[in-house]
Amino acid sequence: MAHLKGIDRTERPFSFAVVGDTHFARPEFFPPTDRPRNPNRAEVIEASLENVRYSLIPMMESLKKAEPAFVVLTGELAETDRRGEEGQADLQAALSFFEGFDLPVIPIRGNHDRAEDASVVLRAHLSKTFGLSTHEDFFHFDAAGCRFVMVDTTEWHAGGAQEAWLERLLSRSASDGVDRTFLFGHHPVWPLARAFFTNQAYHTMMPEILSRHRVDALFCSHTHHQSVVLHTTSGGAVLQCMSAPIGVSDEMPTPLDRVHSQLPDQQDLLESWPGYLEHTAPGWFIVHVDPHRVRVEWHHLNRGVEVTAAWQRAGDIQEFWQMEHPPEARLVPEDLKEIRRAGIRYCAWDAIQPGKQVLLNGEGVGVLPPAGRYASRRMELPPWALAGIRMENLLEIQAPEDEASTVGNLILEATLPGGRIVRTRPGDDIFTWSDRWESWGHPALRKVAAGKPIRTRLCFR
Repeated sequence: MAHLKGIDRTERPFSFAVVGDTHFARPEFFPPTDRPRNPNRAEVIEASLENVRYSLIPMMESLKKAEPAFVVLTGELAETDRRGEEGQADLQAALSFFEGFDLPVIPIRGNHDRAEDASVVLRAHLSKTFGLSTHEDFFHFDAAGCRFVMVDTTEWHAGGAQEAWLERLLSRSASDGVDRTFLFGHHPVWPLARAFFTNQAYHTMMPEILSRHRVDALFCSHTHHQSVVLHTTSGGAVLQCMSAPIGVSDEMPTPLDRVHSQLPDQQDLLESWPGYLEHTAPGWFIVHVDPHRVRVEWHHLNRGVEVTAAWQRAGDIQEFWQMEHPPEARLVPEDLKEIRRAGIRYCAWDAIQPGKQVLLNGEGVGVLPPAGRYASRRMELPPWALAGIRMENLLEIQAPEDEASTVGNLILEATLPGGRIVRTRPGDDIFTWSDRWESWGHPALRKVAAGKPIRTRLCFR
């Protein structure tokens, strides 16, 4: 049975914190002579540098006051392009930053944490700080009758060593005197809003494993969205908690379900806090473990607790509270002539090739900007196009004959006087000119023939 030095003396009640993708950065990680020419990459670097000051430092100061027994970091610790000794030094600098707030830090690997560097740094940290020696990037430890399971989702695959290890570990929890189990991984099991943005084998296999074993909650990040969902499996319900402290943005905190289709079948969600759009609301989780009860809280950087879920028996949520947002503004026909600016929001995979012409109600309004990995993007409409916006709009995206991208989460977003924002209803359809996603069997996927355009209607609520 694994124990972490210091933490294994923890007794109930206690609390622990979970922090998603941090992308910690320092200017020295990116020497000026090596700054990328790609403007999108340069923008990411500047945002990561800014995020340390405005999000990570205030977050860690807040956590220090909360005094959790430990903090789990669920991957993508550092924003760095360097490899080898330099890359390892950057990861170590990230760990040193978080340790500098006098809290025990338990890191796991994310998909951007290069295996050859992360394994060296993270394993050395676990050995030096906690006396835990592991030859793998997956491990577990027990404390106060709780089992904490760290999965390396980047290397999860069918028939792999992790699958057998996890099954054995969860099967013997009761005989080991464990009555609470918490699971941690970088990728989500159920990726909200960002279609296909997870490890497919993990997404397919984990619900089956979770249906056979009782798990109190699983924590993840990767998408940079904030969300909490109670998802059904064939054997019961599992609480998935997703967060990231990335939120330095020009946008106001944006409820995720107002701009994206959520993707999981709503019938499978017993409870759901759709959370916030990536990069608009930094946050983290604090989990309180009492003798007979668990309570999860999602903390917004500036506003405090906005979501809580509590239970005695895993999967049987007795309390699910979320802060209510003001109702969204509604567009009426009289407002159409008052629109000040507007844009088309979308997500896309592999949409790097230029030449995708965008038409709104039959008029060309520009070219779809490059996008990938199904992250949220916005294409601004030219001022002259505002007069052509209607209550019901036909959007068409034309593509070259050899196009192989995937586009979804299409909405029209407009700003009215006084800063009121109105949006069309998020659509469920995901359009693709590619065969890449067929194995997922996603019911929302719509295949588009080569050279044919995407056509969809965007209707204001």
